[in-house]
Amino acid sequence: MLFAVSSWMPDLPRLNNPGDIQAVNVIPGATSYEPFPGLDQIATGSTGQMLGATYGRDNANNSYIYAGDVSALYSVVAGSLNAVTRTGGSGAYATEIDNGWEFVNWGQTVIAVNGREGDFPQTISFGAAHFANLTGAFPASHIAVINNFVVLGNISDSMADVQRVRWSGLNNATDWSLSAEASTLADYQDIVGNGGWLQKITSGEQGGYVFMEREIWSMVFVGSPLVFQFTKLIDGMGAYASNSVVYYENMVYFLSNDGFKVFDGSNITDIGQGLVDKTFLADLDTTYLGSVRGIIVPDKKVVMWAYPGAGHTGSMCNRIIVYSYAFQKWSLVQIPNANSGNIDIIVTASTPGYTLDGLDAVDTNLDTLPFSLDSREWTGGQLVMSAYINGKLYYLNGSPMPATVEVGETNLMAKLPMLPYQQPKKSLVANRAQINTIFPLVEGINSLSCVSVTINYRDNQAETVQQWFGTTPDSAGKVDSRIQARYASFIIQTTSSFSQIQGLDVEFVNAGRR
Repeated sequence: MLFAVSSWMPDLPRLNNPGDIQAVNVIPGATSYEPFPGLDQIATGSTGQMLGATYGRDNANNSYIYAGDVSALYSVVAGSLNAVTRTGGSGAYATEIDNGWEFVNWGQTVIAVNGREGDFPQTISFGAAHFANLTGAFPASHIAVINNFVVLGNISDSMADVQRVRWSGLNNATDWSLSAEASTLADYQDIVGNGGWLQKITSGEQGGYVFMEREIWSMVFVGSPLVFQFTKLIDGMGAYASNSVVYYENMVYFLSNDGFKVFDGSNITDIGQGLVDKTFLADLDTTYLGSVRGIIVPDKKVVMWAYPGAGHTGSMCNRIIVYSYAFQKWSLVQIPNANSGNIDIIVTASTPGYTLDGLDAVDTNLDTLPFSLDSREWTGGQLVMSAYINGKLYYLNGSPMPATVEVGETNLMAKLPMLPYQQPKKSLVANRAQINTIFPLVEGINSLSCVSVTINYRDNQAETVQQWFGTTPDSAGKVDSRIQARYASFIIQTTSSFSQIQGLDVEFVNAGRR
């Protein structure tokens, strides 16, 4: 009998769970799980915990990566994180760990903010040696680009205002003066009321969205004199963790105070209710809400949130929860102990370009390089999901992490093959089953020895779940067993590369009521 994988549903009971009890280090697919790639170190040079990062590309098609910790900003060049912190008397930064760094691309520059109580916004031209204070701007926790305006939120201008949105002049990131607002359109809006603190500003279908703690607002460009019209769209619900808010294809995914949601510009849909919300919120260390950080991975069609769960270190994250927006399915990633069991942040990065000197790392002979010198291969720019660990950059494109999938517990005798119109016989439902043979269905493996099967079993719900640790499959691809139980679930584990985990084929017989 086939026991197919489904989706991670830890909020539901073990018994008769229509999903999977465990789905660790995998990515949900349509009818299977795909591997979650391991960590591949790309750049070193910092020892501090990274609190934000971004990427960009200039007009010459050269790629850049920037990141920031508590006191410094860095650029990734030829495998090293080089400090590009502002120079002069201002020196080191004072970044708010709760918010970290937020970045936006603005033309041929990058602009960064590090908290309302942090520093003035920082800006750098692609390829320049150092960041510098952005002329005229104010310390802020959040930043976005909306309709050719740089927009700041939760700021400190004439006063600290956690509900203020302030924007620059049109097409001018250095003009923040209100004295000529009629011509420059620079202005601000306070979103007063019960919405709480401003948590995030993000793009929208016709302008932008402002996420408060308990409200969601739209900001739509209408021209002078209002410039932007603000309209409350959602009352009573907002962003619980500011960095959980992720915008993609006119949809906004975020964590509210009661679980994961998606917002389409008009309505909010629960995506974790009854599936993962209860488990996630119980595991989340709310002392470090600022560490929760989401990204979109378009090629995998998933949104992922790194978060500090039970056993994490400091403000670092030890788990990643994964949601497939293509198939509405969930899984979990546990950061390997080999990588300290924690990550600073999860981000989207781009593959870096090479300088002539940097090509020595590929081949010291220019005549034998695999691509011509004018090839785009040397300019980089391919997007890849990434993470920083203790200040070092890793791409998540290595060998698959070891995976664990446990299908839901079931009464085996109630699963005996029957015609569609038949019901299980009561006498059989009360019986135990003897599990004889298990075929793990795992595609793309190099050897059967990289797969193992475990059986969790019990005879009643008051009984402690027992485990039978099976061996790896034999040359026929099967695992033999003589376990007898009324209820059982099955665990597949992998230790090396695979392409898909589909489930298990299990052969069992009636063992009576002994």
